[in-house]
Formats: sequence, C-alpha cells, structure tokens
Amino acid sequence: MGRRLIYKIEEKLENSFSEEQWEEVLRLQHWYNSEFTWSVGKLAFKRYVLFPNTEEFSNLNLSVWEIIGQRHDQLRKSGLSEQEAIVQLEADRLVLVKWGGYFDGCLASGFTRVADNEWNAFLVCDFLLKASTLCPTATIKVMDEGRFIKSGSVSFRNGYALLGGQNRESVHDGDGRWHIFSIVNPEKYDKHPGLKNVIPDFNTMESKDRLALVRNWNWLGYGNGYDVDGDDTSGFDLHTKLSGVQTVES
Repeated sequence: MGRRLIYKIEEKLENSFSEEQWEEVLRLQHWYNSEFTWSVGKLAFKRYVLFPNTEEFSNLNLSVWEIIGQRHDQLRKSGLSEQEAIVQLEADRLVLVKWGGYFDGCLASGFTRVADNEWNAFLVCDFLLKASTLCPTATIKVMDEGRFIKSGSVSFRNGYALLGGQNRESVHDGDGRWHIFSIVNPEKYDKHPGLKNVIPDFNTMESKDRLALVRNWNWLGYGNGYDVDGDDTSGFDLHTKLSGVQTVES
C-alpha cells in the first residue's frame, strides 16, 4: 500500500492532555478533513478504536451498530463525556475498545496514507503542529515513510519541533537554516489522482503490463518527487510556522 505518515502521543509521564483539549484537536481534525482534498487517506488521530461485540449481540432484530448508537446517544444525553460514554459501552460489553488508537503504548495515535501526494504530507504535519499547541503538555511524534520529513521523524510540542541529536546534524546547515521539512508546491497536486486499491482486469493482463502497473501503484510515495533534491523550487515552507527547534535526547 501507499506510504504513510504515522503519528503518536506515547504513554509517558511527560505526556498529558484534558478531554476538553482533545475535543479541540478533534474539531481541528474535522476542519482539515473537510476543508482540503485528500487523495488517499484522511487524518485519523484517535484515542481509541472501537470494535462491535458481535459474539454477544448478533442474534437481535437490530444490528449491533444500531444498538451501540442508541446506547451511545442515551449516555451522552445523560451528561456523560465522550470518553465516559465509551467506558460505559465497554462495561456494557457492547464494544471492544483498543485504547490509545491504532498503536500500542499510546494515549492517542493514528496514520494517514498520502502515497506520493506531498501536499497531503504537508497538511498532516501542519495539523499536528497546530494540535501540539492545543495540547501543550503532550509531545506528538510523527514518522514519515517517504521524504517530506527529511530527518525521517520529528516531534512537536507546543508549537516547537523536537529533534534528536543525530537528526539535528542532518537537517541544519552552517548559516543557521533548518531543513527538517521539504518545501511543497500545492499547485502540483490540484488534480492529483488517488491511490487505487483495485486494478480492473488485472488477472487477464499480460505479465509485462501487470509489472508496469504494480511498479507504479504499489510503491507510490517512497521516492523523491521534488523539482530539486528534497524541495520544490517554490511553495509552502512549514519551518516558518514553528515556534522554534529544540534538541532532545534520541
């Protein structure tokens, strides 16, 4: 599948946020997902992932999701917060909950498939940078399977970029400029095609045609699609939005 950006708030003593702060992050996430065009995946920062308990609620007239929805609405109307409602749904054995999102050892986590759409990669990091100011006592770590984040990974905390010592050396030049993120020209992606999960008539194609399609489809976003090495010649520079850059222990 296409290349991803993975983001996490790890379950550590120095990381914390309130439910009200997280609600602001979710509102910001909804705005980004609604306002911009996403060619592969959208933002999916989550505190939990829900799975319906189909083993215990599969033989009823209503679908299990309808039962969950009705119970959820009832709990919220009774005054429970979103997290309190999920805890109660779990206690009711209506749902199975993976707390922390998609990845283990996290307070929240998620990923966005961007393939070779570097504008979407920019938007992911732009969102996470803003989210870090909404939860100023939590560090958001983001890893790029492609080349938008030149150091491969970076963390955001209250508007600052945090870099490990080794990464710092690779993205800082002698004149004091940072090169953590690539410069991206959004105009290149105005009509960018989405990543396809299905290739019609694949089984009936000749082997050379299959090979050409798979090469262009299966590894989207892992190479270098910039005008020059690591940057477009013009475009948006995320460094200008940082409050600063801090070095941390790797």
